[in-house]
Amino acid sequence: MQTFEKVLEIFRDYLDRDLEEEVLQCRRGYLRVTWNGDSPYCVDGVLCRTPEELFDLLLEDCLGFDEIQLTGGRRDPNHDDETVLEQLRQSYLAQYRKGEPK
Repeated sequence: MQTFEKVLEIFRDYLDRDLEEEVLQCRRGYLRVTWNGDSPYCVDGVLCRTPEELFDLLLEDCLGFDEIQLTGGRRDPNHDDETVLEQLRQSYLAQYRKGEPK
């Protein structure tokens, strides 16, 4: 079984790059908060009660962030972009599966 700490370790690089996303520990699990620039108000917050929920949410957030990095946020992703994003997805999934019992 995965732990929250392992999931955070997998996405450490992403969380260091995306300054508008933050994960906070709370009594009921971990809360992923998204900020909008320097605004004092968060855009949204999602409670993840299991490591699996946190992994799934961060994976989609991370891939969305990387898509914007690849396209500059100015165009739809092309075939090459989609190939890179799928490779990233598979890399994150492989890291996640390493910690699962066989």
